[in-house]
Amino acid sequence: MSDSTVHRLLDEAFADVEMTPEIQDLKEEIRANLLDRVAELTTDGVAPDEAARRAIDELGDVRALVEEASGPAADAGSVAPATPSLAVSSAAAAAAERRRVPPSRRYVAGVVVASVVALLALAPLVTIVVFVVSAADRIRYDVIPAYVPLLLGGLPLSGPAIGWIVAASLVRETATNYGMPRRRAIAYGVASALLMIGLVAGVEVYILVGRVLAGFQTGVPLLVAGGAWLAYLLATQTNRHKPWVLELEREHAQAANRFDEDPAAAARFGIYTAVVWVLAFVVFLVLGFTVGWGWALLALVGGFVGMLLLLATMLFDAKHTRQE
Repeated sequence: MSDSTVHRLLDEAFADVEMTPEIQDLKEEIRANLLDRVAELTTDGVAPDEAARRAIDELGDVRALVEEASGPAADAGSVAPATPSLAVSSAAAAAAERRRVPPSRRYVAGVVVASVVALLALAPLVTIVVFVVSAADRIRYDVIPAYVPLLLGGLPLSGPAIGWIVAASLVRETATNYGMPRRRAIAYGVASALLMIGLVAGVEVYILVGRVLAGFQTGVPLLVAGGAWLAYLLATQTNRHKPWVLELEREHAQAANRFDEDPAAAARFGIYTAVVWVLAFVVFLVLGFTVGWGWALLALVGGFVGMLLLLATMLFDAKHTRQE
C-alpha cells in the first residue's frame, strides 16, 4: 500500500512541473530514494501510508530540487545522454528482478464481471446490426421497435463497464508501469465510457430511426467530447515507466541514433530503400496488368517488409561494428 501511495504523492508533487528527459531522470531518482526511506520507516514501526507521507514531507519543495538540478549542469550544453545515478541503477536492477506483478483477485474478478456485463449489453446490438446488414433488402423496419428494450438496456451498461475496466487497469501496478493516481485513472475511464456510449448510441439511433444523419447527430457529440478529453489526458500524462524500462528506452534511443552517428550507413540505407521500393512498384504494375490488382497489393506489402528487414539488418550490423 505504501508503494502506491508514494507513486501517487510523487505524481501530485510533479503535476505542475514541465517534464523533460532530465527532469524525468530526477523524478525516478527521487522515487527510488523515497521507496528506500519508506522501507526504513516501516521497519521502525511506522504505518505504511504514514511512512509514505512522512517521506514526501522530508523531500521538501520539488520545484527547488528541479531548479537546483537544472542549474549549471543543464546549461553546460552537453549532448551526451545523461548517466543514471547509482540509486536509479539500483532501483532498475531490483525492478528487473521482480518484473512480474501478479494481478489481485479483486481486480481479476472485477474485470471478468465488467467484461461479462459489456458483452451481454452489446450482444443484442451486434446481433441486430448483423441481421440488418445481412437482410437489408428484405427486413421490415416496422418490427425494429420491438427490440428497443434490449437496445436501450445495453446503452447505460456498456459504457460504464468499459470505463471501469480502463480505470481499474490504469490504477493497477504492472511489470513496466507504476499505478496511475486514482483520480486520473477515473478520468481516463470516463473518457473511454463516453466514447463507447457515443458509438453505441449512434448505431442504435440509426437502427431505430433508419437515418444515418440522426445517428451522427446523436453519436458524434459524445465521441468528440470523449475524444477531446482523452486527448487532453494523453497530452498531459507524465511518464509512469519503472526505472528498468527507462534504461531500455535509453538503449533503444541510442540504437535509433546510429544513422546520425554514421552518415555513410544512412546514405546506404536510403539508396537500398529506394531500390526496394522501385522493384516493388515494378512488380506491382506487372501483377496488376497480368494477374489482377488485388494480387498486386502483395508487391507493396513485400516492399514494406523488405524495407523493415533492411533497417533491422543495417542497425544490427552497425551495432556489431561498433562493438568490434
